[in-house]
Amino acid sequence: MLKDYVSRIQDADMVLVGIGPELSAHKLVDFKKEITNEHYQKLLEMNDGDDNVRWMRQVYERFHLLNLVQVPYFKVLEEALCQKNYFVITSNDDGLIFQSGLEKGRLAAPCGSGDFFQCEEPCSEQLYPAKLGLEDLICHYENTGEIERLECPKCGKPLIFNIRTEDTKSTYIEGAYLNSWAAYTKWLQGTLNKKLFILELGEGFNVPSLFRWPFEKMAFYNEKAYMVRVNRTLYQIGEELKGKAESVKMDSRDFLGIER
Repeated sequence: MLKDYVSRIQDADMVLVGIGPELSAHKLVDFKKEITNEHYQKLLEMNDGDDNVRWMRQVYERFHLLNLVQVPYFKVLEEALCQKNYFVITSNDDGLIFQSGLEKGRLAAPCGSGDFFQCEEPCSEQLYPAKLGLEDLICHYENTGEIERLECPKCGKPLIFNIRTEDTKSTYIEGAYLNSWAAYTKWLQGTLNKKLFILELGEGFNVPSLFRWPFEKMAFYNEKAYMVRVNRTLYQIGEELKGKAESVKMDSRDFLGIER
């Protein structure tokens, strides 16, 4: 568990954390329990194969995530990183990490956070704040029973969430995360010849080039780096990292002591 590595974290000059799907909102948030709204509860009873029903459920769930404050899931990590020079990068697109007590300026979510909509095509690089749009969609549904989608004000095509998925990777607009990515790359420059502790939590192979492979490379080339990879199934470490890294065969939720 994380408590077994607190001494390594405290001894390090800098700490780099990667958060993957094992710590996504889908794994941590019990939407059925937390969203007590009767309209959402009725949607849960409707046909899973209906695209409109799935969309409306997602609207409620995204709106719920955007309204969360100080989620408890990362408390142990927050305490371990307190007063340390750290940076956290996530491949999750739910924005949940931004609702934690971690410093916002030390977080990067290159796959999106659910904060914005974009044109499906897209016809431009314009992004639209999601919260108000979601609220409008919910109000319309609860007043009329009709499931609607927002349209791009420029071309009329549907607006979709500004998140990177397998389906949207070719049309994903990257503008929303570029400032945090710049902060991340600048922070990385400062890790050279520093005692660096790298902690990878629950990452898979959906976007391994984001931090799974880069973390391995950093651990290999930085003589003062040490890496810990935590994953229930994809925990393996290459032979070339022997003595530089270790694997923990454990679900990241259990590693952080998150109740389930």
